Amino acid sequence: MSSDKNQDVLEKQLKTLGQKIRIDILKKLSLSSNPLPYSSLQKEVLGSNPNAINFSFHLKALKNSVLIKSSENGYILSTIGKQILKNIVSIEQILNEKNKKIMIRTSKYSKEPFDSSKIEKYLIKEGQVETHLAKQIAKEVEERLSKTNIEYLTTPLMREYINGILLENGHEEIRHRLTRLGTPPYEVSRYFDNNRINPEQLLFKLGSEISEQFLLLNLLPKNLADMYLSGELVLLNLNYWSLRPLSLYIDSNSIVSYLSKRKLVDINKLDNSIELIKLCSNFFGVLGKIEPFISEDILLGNFSDFLFKSISSNENSKALISFLNSEIINHSNRIYDQKPHLSLDISSSEVLEDSNSLNLQIPSISYFLDRLFNQIDQTNGFTCPLIAIDYPLMLNNKRGYEFLREIIKSPHSNDIIFSLNNNLNLLNSTLINVNKNNINEEPKNKIILDKILVNLHKIADNSKQNDSLFFENVQEKLNSVFKLFAHKKNLINRKLSTSKEWNRIISDFIKPESDSWIDDSLKSVSFFGLNEAIKKHCGIEIDRIENSESFAYNLLMFMKDIINEFNQDTNENYILTQPHNDSYLSKHWCRSMDEVGNRSNKYCINMVRGNSNLSLEKRIQIYKNFEGIVDGGSVFTFNVNNRPIKELMAQLSHSKVSIFKLKID
Repeated sequence: MSSDKNQDVLEKQLKTLGQKIRIDILKKLSLSSNPLPYSSLQKEVLGSNPNAINFSFHLKALKNSVLIKSSENGYILSTIGKQILKNIVSIEQILNEKNKKIMIRTSKYSKEPFDSSKIEKYLIKEGQVETHLAKQIAKEVEERLSKTNIEYLTTPLMREYINGILLENGHEEIRHRLTRLGTPPYEVSRYFDNNRINPEQLLFKLGSEISEQFLLLNLLPKNLADMYLSGELVLLNLNYWSLRPLSLYIDSNSIVSYLSKRKLVDINKLDNSIELIKLCSNFFGVLGKIEPFISEDILLGNFSDFLFKSISSNENSKALISFLNSEIINHSNRIYDQKPHLSLDISSSEVLEDSNSLNLQIPSISYFLDRLFNQIDQTNGFTCPLIAIDYPLMLNNKRGYEFLREIIKSPHSNDIIFSLNNNLNLLNSTLINVNKNNINEEPKNKIILDKILVNLHKIADNSKQNDSLFFENVQEKLNSVFKLFAHKKNLINRKLSTSKEWNRIISDFIKPESDSWIDDSLKSVSFFGLNEAIKKHCGIEIDRIENSESFAYNLLMFMKDIINEFNQDTNENYILTQPHNDSYLSKHWCRSMDEVGNRSNKYCINMVRGNSNLSLEKRIQIYKNFEGIVDGGSVFTFNVNNRPIKELMAQLSHSKVSIFKLKID
């Protein structure tokens, strides 16, 4: 056949196929392995309106072009019809791929067409991918999308699509860097429908979860993040871990002095009610500026000095205490959690020379605390700050013993800590001795960078009663703690070094060189599960056999020696501290079922278990052995029950237990 004739046939065929209905007829016939009768074919092509088009006219045109054949049983594709249809479909795919537009809804709530060059830039910038690999991955994404029926994607779905391709190609580390942060819609829906979560708490939860994910997925090395996720190490306030120091000790007198120097108050006119209200307002105004930079709590050292200055010489002291307590409650509580963020040191820096001054202070303390507890109880959902009280203020004083009885019976007994040595300004709610090396000097304002806890019970589980392996595992965990603190220092410095507000706080109240406050800050190394670890490793509790007590002592000494050696090598300020009583032990690190099927909700935070059958003298002796090691902060807790308070206090005083709690089972 000549080229002119070929051209004529091609023109005729193209003219025949120039109408969409005829291509539809060919496609329907290609799907059937048997001839289709006229009526069936008409219904397949035209649907519910078969008479809308002269169907037989189009069939005749296709027959004349030898694209279909007819028989008694119906219509089928001819050989040439099959070949031409195959090419038509190929042409359609080419045109579809060229004209297809997948739309992407961006995080800015706008729509834009899919653009593979943006994937390249995304991979290079956020995934730290080399250019040639980024181009290769972007091309594969584009090719795969072109073969789908997807017309619309959100940015998060696009990211997940890319991540899937990265995993298929073995690029797990790149995928890790690009992992999407956020909360699954199901969890958000649960928060949304929970009436106990107010709008502010809802937003805080969602933001906190992203901050935690960012820390574990992007800021910390994978091996250190895995130690947290497995429960081997505990980080407090995970959402703020990379953003804020943990705690701050600040002497109340330094705040009053600061206000006086700036002439915001006149300390010579504190017998005036207006001046006292101004003092209280400005005092807590200073705290309000510090609070956004502290994740756990602010300890107000020598708070009783401030308290007595406010109320002792004013006839309106009751009204002032009510105002003062409102400020304390507001600054201790935050809308997003149910734990205190303020600790009060009720001890006096002034020497009490006679019983009259003592008898003046005890009723003042008693009234202040009674009104504070009353205001908290009347306010739904508010928590009490930690109250640290000097026991010598009440020693051998009738009013003091009466006050102690009231405290022990109060539901707030767990919020009170007592001291026998007038050194409560060295202790905060995270149980860290802030000025342990210079207890005879005036306490200095101090930042506590963080507190990281080692799970001793888990170490015992993994050590299989092998002493050498146990200590080797402890050494490994402490090395990881030091590495975590190094990351914390870098992250906090990165976040706060350019903050004018934070640098002003440092300048006004801490006063090291601006670039050295992190090095000067305290780094608390702590632990939990000591009793459980000793029972697992030695087979019997600390208080029941000398071998267990000896192993526990050697373990804590080993930890302290490592910390001291690290301090000498690095000129750092690490201290060994006791765990504090907080919800992280029961919420995230519950133990498994015991022998009788009961679940234990939390580890014992005491170094001697609370239900020990030892005499008080023996319990105190063991505690004091450990207290000399854990000099960064420890509390002795004992049950009062039916014991006479005066006799019990005399025994504690004679034993010289530094810090203690009273409770009734």
